[in-house]
Amino acid sequence: MGTIRINRMQFHTCHGALPHEKHVAQEFWVDLTLQVNLARAGQTDRLRDTVNYAMVVSSVAEIMMGPSVKLLETLAFRIYETVRGLDDRIEHLEVRVTKVDPPIGVPSAGVVVTIADGE
Repeated sequence: MGTIRINRMQFHTCHGALPHEKHVAQEFWVDLTLQVNLARAGQTDRLRDTVNYAMVVSSVAEIMMGPSVKLLETLAFRIYETVRGLDDRIEHLEVRVTKVDPPIGVPSAGVVVTIADGE
């Protein structure tokens, strides 16, 4: 077993529940943790023997840069469902979506929504 982490993919895009958030882009981060059996890829050095993380990133970008949604939960769920369907070798998946500077009225380090297997 092994872990592939894709950390802090950055997107400048329009998502949020407030009217101005549909038109004013904000910064979002996406982190993925994929648990995969990496033994075969480690032995063969062939891309086809592991999860193609370029394809994973492309799928995440399509969702993040796609139509605006109101909730981080919606983004996280869509990413989770999409990545989960890309490769049967993903044994465990965790998706974290961070809105870096949310309009919540106080300084913060962001709001994070996490969806993972078993949650």
